[in-house]
Amino acid sequence: MSQQGTWEDERGFTLMEVIATIIIMGIVFTIASSTWFGIVESRRVDSATNQVVADLRFAHTQATNRLTDVSFVVPSADSSTYQVGPDTMTLPGDDQGTSKTKILAATTKTFHSDGSANIDPAGDITVTTTDGDPDDPFHTINVNTVTSRIEVVP
Repeated sequence: MSQQGTWEDERGFTLMEVIATIIIMGIVFTIASSTWFGIVESRRVDSATNQVVADLRFAHTQATNRLTDVSFVVPSADSSTYQVGPDTMTLPGDDQGTSKTKILAATTKTFHSDGSANIDPAGDITVTTTDGDPDDPFHTINVNTVTSRIEVVP
């Protein structure tokens, strides 16, 4: 009886194979997680932009339907809240009291019953995230003062 084949029949992985697998999994996880967090942040800005656009359109509709002026007011720069008429709105993306989205500049947009709008100061609305990284996702919302057409510039 020979003992020659006892270790040859054993199945398993060597320590080097296990370490190599763990290192490769770590690299893949790092790449995937950075991509994932970028996607989540981009979706947060998309959601906030969609809410602002909907509220601007709502203010325009209220002005033309009720034949009265309705204002959209961002009270301060880097604000996560704004007012549509008498209602105060908060941008989505608020995690445990720390807002993740903001509007960069203070502005007042007043929609009139004839469909026009006044913008003070003149300029677009920019929605972005709060950490101030220049590579952060953002959207710019343009309101035409003559027609009150609202356009999102990617």
